[in-house]
Amino acid sequence: MKTKLVSVIMPAYNGEKFIAQAIKSVLDQSYLNWELLIIDDGSTDNTAKVVNEFSDSRIHYVFQKNQGQTSTLNHGLESATGEYVTTLDVDDWYTPNSLQDRVEFLEQNPDFDVVYGDGYYCDVDGKVLREFSQNLPAPAIGDVYNVLINNSFFGTGANVMVRKSVFEKYQLSYDTAIKYCQDFDLYVRMAEHVSFGSIKSHTVWYRIHDDNMSLSMSRAEKNIYRYRVIQKILRSKRFVNVPTHQKISFYSGLLIYALYGREEEQLKIINSKNFQDLPPHEQGRLIRLAANNYIIEGCNKKFSRQLISIALKVNIKDLKAHFVRILLWFGPSFAKSVLLRRKAYGQANISEKVARLEY
Repeated sequence: MKTKLVSVIMPAYNGEKFIAQAIKSVLDQSYLNWELLIIDDGSTDNTAKVVNEFSDSRIHYVFQKNQGQTSTLNHGLESATGEYVTTLDVDDWYTPNSLQDRVEFLEQNPDFDVVYGDGYYCDVDGKVLREFSQNLPAPAIGDVYNVLINNSFFGTGANVMVRKSVFEKYQLSYDTAIKYCQDFDLYVRMAEHVSFGSIKSHTVWYRIHDDNMSLSMSRAEKNIYRYRVIQKILRSKRFVNVPTHQKISFYSGLLIYALYGREEEQLKIINSKNFQDLPPHEQGRLIRLAANNYIIEGCNKKFSRQLISIALKVNIKDLKAHFVRILLWFGPSFAKSVLLRRKAYGQANISEKVARLEY
């Protein structure tokens, strides 16, 4: 029986150091019916030279003027001719049965349009640091939207395989306005429409090193793109029906971390109907935790006081908010020292349930 073609999209930019290992991991796949689309986004190093050392007809190399990773991924999607699509970054590499295991799942489970497995985070030398599955106690299966908006459990896009028809049916592609966490953005939008399946096997090694976008991009710049993704989630018709406890988790990561330092956006969220539909004690708690974060970081004393005032207006019975207000009467430095001590002893709720917006 003829097997179905898998399109592996590999965006490349100055990848000479690791790309040979990535390509070799595709060549070593137990599943043989694949095409590797290497889209070089204007590399200025020896990436092309390394690629040209491989002489397999299934490898297709295209050079383009530098446009950014999301445009490069879209170029790959437009060029893909396979029934199934996945990706692989130049600094990562597949396990030998990565394609085989995922194709078998999709072939045997026609009701699922997406499948992901487990994977390894590793250091620059390939030493395993942890598994993707440690981010999630149990696999998310089926309608994963409510879980996914709080936890990018798939680890990296290379771990995910999608039926090509999904992109066409729902007119999905990577958003070129998102230059960080673009995989997360795509799969959240995809999860609004289709079911995700899971396999136990490991599919990829994800290398963490100094040139990773997630490490080299500043916190402020990351938060700009995170907020763009968050705005899209908040505008989604699906978000209205997310269970309250998962909305609370989402807003926790949003107010306390993703929007830290962006006071105007934080106030917009606090004043939004979706947020104000939460139970008052949860609204007050989240606002208080956001205020605590500013106090601990020693930033924007005026805004931290404003947030505590709002928290008490929302829930006058919040004893912890009253406690923080009293601390602030003695001065921000005193309040900071007390909160840090409470945090050290595990008595403060400053970092409860962080929404995982890293991809």
